[in-house]
Amino acid sequence: MSHSVEILVPAQRYVFALEDGRAEPQHVTSSADGFRAYKRLQSEGRIAAMIALPNCCLIRASENYVVDPGLVMQGAPVSSSLRARGIEPHTVKVILTHAHFDHVEALIEFSQRETYLHEIELDAPYTGIYQSIIDMVRITKLSGEEGEIEPGLRWILTPGHSDGLVSLLVDTDDGLVVIASDCVGPLPEYFEQMDLPEDFGPEREELLRQWERIRSLDPQTVIPGHNPPVVLR
Repeated sequence: MSHSVEILVPAQRYVFALEDGRAEPQHVTSSADGFRAYKRLQSEGRIAAMIALPNCCLIRASENYVVDPGLVMQGAPVSSSLRARGIEPHTVKVILTHAHFDHVEALIEFSQRETYLHEIELDAPYTGIYQSIIDMVRITKLSGEEGEIEPGLRWILTPGHSDGLVSLLVDTDDGLVVIASDCVGPLPEYFEQMDLPEDFGPEREELLRQWERIRSLDPQTVIPGHNPPVVLR
């Protein structure tokens, strides 16, 4: 069975510097450009702030699935984007790749909807901060290393960014689409070069292992959490 994947709300990073009580928005042309601007401000010793919207995706299968609704401010655009496609938000299911705040806050748009999340994330300390939001939906726990939500829509555990982060594997007419979320990032050139800076952090080696694993699946497209989709073939 062939499905489809589309972006409901695209990733973007909004960056500003704080100077004498003023916010100075930085001109950026892409989400990656926003990350670079943020790091540049930090390197200059300035006070920098960043709002990072993740990609929110729609999987059309036997049912419709919203993946990572995002920050609370994305909630209304996500719902509006669904309705523009003839889909009412109260009819969809939700999949959370992980439970970091920037991926779960907009769950408020999907009260009582069935929502898939790995059990490791449910036990993570940061999840407790947003427990009241998670309690608004009906959680279906994912467990183990891999599984199937329905034919043509599978998941694999890809830790590194968080212990319970899952990447979604969607069979489409164009080939395999991997919604890798924050397993892939924070800059597109890192995944292109299959390398991360040596000082990236303790998760560096695990992320690189997961990138190799994702590449070995021969995907047509990989969708990161905070950058545009990467078309590989």
